Amino acid sequence: MTNLNALTTLPTLTGGKGFLGHAREIERDRLAFISKITRETERISRLRVPSVNAVVINHPDLLHEVMLERARDFEKSHLLRYSLYLLAGEGLFTALFEPWKRHRRMISPAFHPASLGVFADPMVECARRVVGEWEGRSQVDLLRETTRITMAIAGRTLFNTDTLVAADEIGNALTVALEWAANNAPSASAFVHLWIRHLSQSVAERMHAPEGSRLRSVQAKLSGPVILAGQEGKALRKAIDTLDRHVETIVRERRAARTEHEDLLFRVLAARDDDGSLLNDRQIRDEILTLFVAGHETTATALAWCIDLLARNESEYRRVQDEVDSLGHRPTYADLPALGATLRAFKESLRLYPPVYFFSRQACRDTQIDGVAIPRHCAVAISPHALHRRADLWPNPDAFQPDRFTKDQEEQRPRLAWLPFGAGPRVCIGAQFALMEGQLVLAHLLRTYRFEAIADVKPQPSATLRPLGGMPMKITKRSI
Repeated sequence: MTNLNALTTLPTLTGGKGFLGHAREIERDRLAFISKITRETERISRLRVPSVNAVVINHPDLLHEVMLERARDFEKSHLLRYSLYLLAGEGLFTALFEPWKRHRRMISPAFHPASLGVFADPMVECARRVVGEWEGRSQVDLLRETTRITMAIAGRTLFNTDTLVAADEIGNALTVALEWAANNAPSASAFVHLWIRHLSQSVAERMHAPEGSRLRSVQAKLSGPVILAGQEGKALRKAIDTLDRHVETIVRERRAARTEHEDLLFRVLAARDDDGSLLNDRQIRDEILTLFVAGHETTATALAWCIDLLARNESEYRRVQDEVDSLGHRPTYADLPALGATLRAFKESLRLYPPVYFFSRQACRDTQIDGVAIPRHCAVAISPHALHRRADLWPNPDAFQPDRFTKDQEEQRPRLAWLPFGAGPRVCIGAQFALMEGQLVLAHLLRTYRFEAIADVKPQPSATLRPLGGMPMKITKRSI
């Protein structure tokens, strides 16, 4: 690469003192750090973190470079893999390029938009069952209830089974695993782990077989944490054992039944590569847990935020309510085109509170961004939350304005100004599934109950951007 600026010529984000640099700020107050990105990074800035070079990008054009034009130059970051590896293994969210490419090719047909309609009625039925348990209540923790709904939907659409029965056990296990990931990603032990991994990789690449091969096999074991210390580590091991047990039981029973089902598990079990090969048991486990986590945690959080935002904006609430009431019946797949205001409100909640609010990529070869030479292993941080609060892209960015998502408004903005599902080859495979689920469940909830916010709720930037302490909501049953 010639005529490129050096990494050292980039402006450096303020702060970042001490050994951990900006990683310490991320650990202490993530939203404050993300707000600093919004204020200070118009395009690309340098970060101070241990072990590796690092930059943060915050402009649609540069996101297009990293996530589309040069997608082959950037892998999922080793820090993300370290934090989620015990939970998701080599699933679609965490896998490096080659295994990801194979699995994506095999699983993508299961999520083709034309084949998702079969899941619409089960989505609404799961919402109906949970809402039916609110009879006689005047208040709910909305986050807990939306989580129960989306977990039930994940169970029905993934496994054709009733996970409401085991919802609390599965939900608690997932919470433990995700909180461990959130708490341990920007830690000193994580960066020491990554430094050892990078060192072993560099040495292995300079060695001849068989010594190099043996070292590479050791390096492969360093994808995730090697030591899980203390009570937190013990709780994580127990949580992973719980999730593995549930998935193993469901897959074993399905294989024994030898019958076809209209669910995603059947599609994953039947998925074949171009050479006719199937996924093995470990790969199936990784993909199922990845889909289960992605299929309930993020949508549950987005639904809770959306209803909270509507409850605090009466005119927008009334607009969506009128649209839902005009159907005159429980929402169905055929009603989706008539629920435009509902979808716009859901999209705007994803802008203000993107569940995946911060993630990173890692250069797998020497490349460039915005005319700057990016060396191999350089980490590239991306924050949808910071991007979604840019006033030049989103005037009055803190306001809840669903009409930002009319067709005309969407066409006027840069393609990657809105990033709740990622972009490029590694865009979330379930993006259309999630939007349909959000639209239908939101419509059913608003059709059945009136919601009133009780107290101000602050976002908690953990593994996802959840409401701190839940979301208490006053509810009144409507006459329908």
